[in-house]
Order: sequence, then C-alpha cells, then structure tokens
Amino acid sequence: MENATASKDSLIQNEAVRLREVSPGCFAVVIDNPPVNLIDPQVFAGLLAVKAFAEDSTHGVRVLVFQSANPEFFVAHMDLSVDLPVFDGAGSDTGMPEPPDIAQAWTGLSDWLGTAPVISIAILRGRARGVGFTLAATLDMRFASKENTRLCLPEVGFGAIPDGGGLEWAQILAGRARAMEFVLSADDFDADTAELYGLVNRSIPDADLDDYVYRLASRIASFNPAAIAMVKSYLTKRQPIPLPADLADTAAAGMSLHSSEAAQASIARILAKAGGIPFDYAVELDLPRLCDVD
Repeated sequence: MENATASKDSLIQNEAVRLREVSPGCFAVVIDNPPVNLIDPQVFAGLLAVKAFAEDSTHGVRVLVFQSANPEFFVAHMDLSVDLPVFDGAGSDTGMPEPPDIAQAWTGLSDWLGTAPVISIAILRGRARGVGFTLAATLDMRFASKENTRLCLPEVGFGAIPDGGGLEWAQILAGRARAMEFVLSADDFDADTAELYGLVNRSIPDADLDDYVYRLASRIASFNPAAIAMVKSYLTKRQPIPLPADLADTAAAGMSLHSSEAAQASIARILAKAGGIPFDYAVELDLPRLCDVD
C-alpha cells in the first residue's frame, strides 16, 4: 500500500495540514506542525479545510485517515500559550485568550466528525494528549502503534478537566470505571492498555500499522457509499455520541474551574517546573511527569 506521505500534492492550501488521495474515495490527512504538532489556529484552519473539502460531494470522500508527520507526536495538545490563561488575584485574565475561532468551532468540527457520512480513522503513532486524544477519540476508529503510542488526558493534573469531548468520549469508549482511571490518573496509557480498555480498536506492530490501516480504509472506500453512511448513522443512533450541548456544558464547567485559586496554583507550579511556555521538546516527551507533586 502506498504511504500517504508519498502521494500527490495536498488538495488544500495549509502548511500544517495536508490532504492527499490515497485511493479512490480514501484520503490521508497528515498533521505536520513542528516541533510537536500543537493544535493552533493554523492546524485548526487546516482541519476545517479538510471538513469543507469532504462536505463537497463532487470530491467523493468516503474515508479520511488522520496521521502525523512526526513519529513521536500524533498531536501533543492545544497550544498552551493560548489554552492556559493565568488570572490575577481579582480574577481577571492576564494571559492570552484561547482563539475564539477554535473555542467556538471545535464543537462543530467534533459533531461533524461523529455524524458525517464520511468514515474517519486515526493512525496513532507517538503521543496523543489533551485535545490530541480528544481528536483521535472523536474519529470513528483508532489504530495504535504497539511500540510507540502514548495516550493521555493530563488536564486534571493541571488543575482542570478535559473539555472538547475528551471526558465524554473516554467514558463512551472505556466505560465509567476505566474512564475514571484514565482521566484522573493524568498519565500516559500505552497501546496495549488502550486496546484492553477500548480506547483504540487495535494495538498493531509499528512496521505493520500504516499498511493495515490503509488497506482497511481503501477497502471501506470501495463499497457502496450509501451503505457506509447508513451503517455509521444507525450505529450512532444505537450508541449516541456527545451532543454539542454536552460539550458546551463541560466547557463552561472547565472555564469556571480554570479561574479557581486551586487551579491557578496548579498551573503556576507546573509552569515553573517546566520553565515556562512553550515547553521544551524533552518536557513534551514526558509531559505527565509535570503533574507529579514533588
């Protein structure tokens, strides 16, 4: 199977997100935002461009395969320079606000991925933490590199809670008790544990991962698109995905928690331990250790 990164030029105009057709109806979405694939406005704009491309029926998109150009990071997390506002003693925000386009449009992107007739699959290689895990969890299927996958929702360790769907998807995929462990530990899960917990479909040897996923994706894309869409629609009806109102409720609760004294103390401690923002590459590799209380 042809490697997605070696196929034709990107079908969208975005330097951080590339879209390529791998086989009829099957497209690769490659996230390439060095050094660690942060979700920032450029990456989010690229994801929205992919959505717009796939919504145009003339393009015949049936399957989207999301992967990273960096073998050590699928998506590290949201850009913390805009996602960790620090409040002064009076409660006013003294940090950079999260870009309104991301905050307002993430729910729409998440809902589209969950309900669109297009099938979405993640090739998980490297670290998928915070919104990186959330993005992967929102997709229809996830396949992980056995040797080189780390999944984590670190928000509780930062004095916050996962929003954007991370909390809801963890429970849908893993069940309540295992979601509790995953979310409250704020620690990395390897691919085999993620498979056992239902967070990924399969843990696959790294050398076989791309070939397996693209063979599956191309096979699905070769089938009747009406049947593909109907299967996804009925599975979603039988096990509902998080509603936009659910995500908005969690986000509001998270913002309230952000401004609390305890959360601000956690953030200040972590930023001091990390040496400020942006985090060094070495810090990003072992991010959950920032949450350890020394």
